[in-house]
Amino acid sequence: MSARRGRGRGRGSKTWRSRSTPYPPPRIIRPIFDWTEVGEHFPRATPTLDTSLLSQLLTKRIQEITPSGDEQAIVQGFCTKVISLVENMILTGEGDSLVLDEIRLVGSHKKGDALAGNMVADLVVLLREVPTETLVSNLSNKLVELLNSSQKTQVTYNRLSPFVFELINSDKAVTRIMTTSTGDKVYQAPYDKELMKPFTHALRLIRHAKWWEDNTSHIKIVRSLVRIVKDLKRHVPGLAHLNSWYIELLCNCAMIPLRGDEPLSMVDSFKRIFMLLSAGLFLPGSIGIPDPCEESDDGIHDNIALHHCDELTRNAQTILQLLHFGAFKEVLHIDGAYASFTEANVVGDVTISTAQPVCEKPQHQDTVQEGMQEVQ
Repeated sequence: MSARRGRGRGRGSKTWRSRSTPYPPPRIIRPIFDWTEVGEHFPRATPTLDTSLLSQLLTKRIQEITPSGDEQAIVQGFCTKVISLVENMILTGEGDSLVLDEIRLVGSHKKGDALAGNMVADLVVLLREVPTETLVSNLSNKLVELLNSSQKTQVTYNRLSPFVFELINSDKAVTRIMTTSTGDKVYQAPYDKELMKPFTHALRLIRHAKWWEDNTSHIKIVRSLVRIVKDLKRHVPGLAHLNSWYIELLCNCAMIPLRGDEPLSMVDSFKRIFMLLSAGLFLPGSIGIPDPCEESDDGIHDNIALHHCDELTRNAQTILQLLHFGAFKEVLHIDGAYASFTEANVVGDVTISTAQPVCEKPQHQDTVQEGMQEVQ
């Protein structure tokens, strides 16, 4: 078989393999067990658990972690002012020297799933050419000058990377600005791919915001579910490996069943998240969740380290067991209750042990790319 593969490709062809060098095995993708889809085939052996208390606790927690009207007004007011200044520079031609083309709101304040206390709004400024450090520096200085001359409060700026900076007003509202150019200029630029990552990252954020608006505008409750999972991320080690976009895709997947367009309730969606993760949604061989904004059909978990996926799966199994035995406050960290993900949890007369790691952390750990700030 290997000789036939190499025949006709020229002597010394690099595509030829000897019999001692086998081809890598084909990648097999398997669906996972999803109780929501097959529950009717598995009759319950015990009565259905009363989740009315869980519903009340989720509602209470959502109210606590949702930004107040005043907080949203402060953040959005400052962000809107920045957008207006940039758009005015584009219309009047004042921004020609800065090659300004367009400005977009992205991130959690655009999607409507920001947590209380998140005073950072994210913007992407598109230039007519690939950004340089000089252009970005001139843009930040110009915006600070215009804001300080038009507002009563003092505005300062903080340079996060050569192509990303923050504007901060006296109310502690922050507008983070990432710069990039149009897709054809970025992807065709004759530069190293590593240098272009901040620009492709910014373009990706625009696609994420557009997809979220187009596909979830009719499902308001999914934003509350995203907030809950983002809040759990502070306490559950495995969830810390998911960025905001992965959490949003996970919540959207959990809320919308494969059969039917009607979204599940908040309680059922919340439980389904940990059912899917416990069943191996983010483990090797799983079909996972494809990123709708990328050309590849790979699951988003392919971008997460294997030992992190293992930790997330184990944590989800612990949460699912705690939910089964009614330890709702421990899962949600309400009223001082908390769950442990390293030691056994005791619920009444039941002891819930945590699973042991299957995958070890590799010795080499990739570093975070400069300019690739996590958008909350």
